[in-house]
Amino acid sequence: MNRTIESMWKEGFADDSHLTVPKINDLYNRKSQNIVDKLQSMFAVNIKAIMLGGFIALVVMSLIGAPLLGVYINCLLLPLILIAKKELNKSFKLSKGQSSYDYLTSFHHWLKNSIEVYARYYKIAYPMLVLGMAVQGMYSQAGGEIIALLAEKFPTDITLFGQPFYIITAVVLITAIVAKLADALYRFDLNIIYGQQFKKLAELIADMEELRK
Repeated sequence: MNRTIESMWKEGFADDSHLTVPKINDLYNRKSQNIVDKLQSMFAVNIKAIMLGGFIALVVMSLIGAPLLGVYINCLLLPLILIAKKELNKSFKLSKGQSSYDYLTSFHHWLKNSIEVYARYYKIAYPMLVLGMAVQGMYSQAGGEIIALLAEKFPTDITLFGQPFYIITAVVLITAIVAKLADALYRFDLNIIYGQQFKKLAELIADMEELRK
């Protein structure tokens, strides 16, 4: 009967007689590969989810009369997809002809660099998304009606791009706030999806470092 790596891990430390170097190394090798395979699989699924999300956004935006916004969203997602595929390919090119510890630390180093690459893009993508949605909202029929009501309640002779200045000011402020919080928003989202696996990876590296002392 097949046993999970976790059960073998527990059994291996239940009896000191099982603590042979080859067995421990084999368990670490298998456990290391398991966590890496899991993360790579999740990253690949995420790429497909982004592509599907872009298609759904285009269809939905077209149905509600905002096809240009759907195209705009897909234009923002395209660089993200290309970045994701490039970064994932880098992880597969990491040398496996090294110890489990060296391979894991190399993967962890790649992971941190990859996260920074994504973070830099999201600092642009998040505010651009907000700006695109705001522009679509202002020039849509429903948005025009809301702005007309606001202009009636708060009349002003100062306009920017054909809109009351306070509307444009609000859009600029919201976009700036999102740009400021983009990195935190990205990392929060990242932690929700991958946090548990990242924790397992860090703990495994810490365990291996402890045994290497």
